[in-house]
Amino acid sequence: MKEDLILQKYTRALFEVADEQNALDEVQKDLQGMKFSFGEIPELGEFLVSPQVEWAKKVQLTETLTKGSSSFVVNFVKLVMEKERQFILPLVAGEFQRLLDLRAKRKEAVVTTVIPLPENERKLLEDKLKTLFEEDFVLENDIDPEILGGIKVRMGFTVIDGSVKRKLEEMGRLLARG
Repeated sequence: MKEDLILQKYTRALFEVADEQNALDEVQKDLQGMKFSFGEIPELGEFLVSPQVEWAKKVQLTETLTKGSSSFVVNFVKLVMEKERQFILPLVAGEFQRLLDLRAKRKEAVVTTVIPLPENERKLLEDKLKTLFEEDFVLENDIDPEILGGIKVRMGFTVIDGSVKRKLEEMGRLLARG
């Protein structure tokens, strides 16, 4: 919980500075590059928080990660490292995107499917959700073969479950009742 507050505090500061300098898109692009690195090599996050790793090596890693990035991101990462808050680095891009979405009044919806959602179906679903809820949504596609088929959409506390798994479970409960 404390870590979440630290993440939000630091990311909000970066967001506000980037916003003042009209650099939100540039910073977001740089942070997405960092997020990609952490996603491709999960050990990077572990490396940054490991007490067995020398501090100089951690700093060197963050310098490599931010090479070619805007001064906003480079200075942000340096500040995070100086304050020994490096554990937030793998999460900053997601929090920054959340702030951008709030600004644009977009909400996130997690769509769970068995296979990746084709772009035309993704657009169709976005339009349908916008019509139903009168809000813009940013869709994240989770892949879960356990749902067997169909689709499951989660928007905050609202869940629309049209998965084959749920339908089979429902049929099982009905048959068990007799």
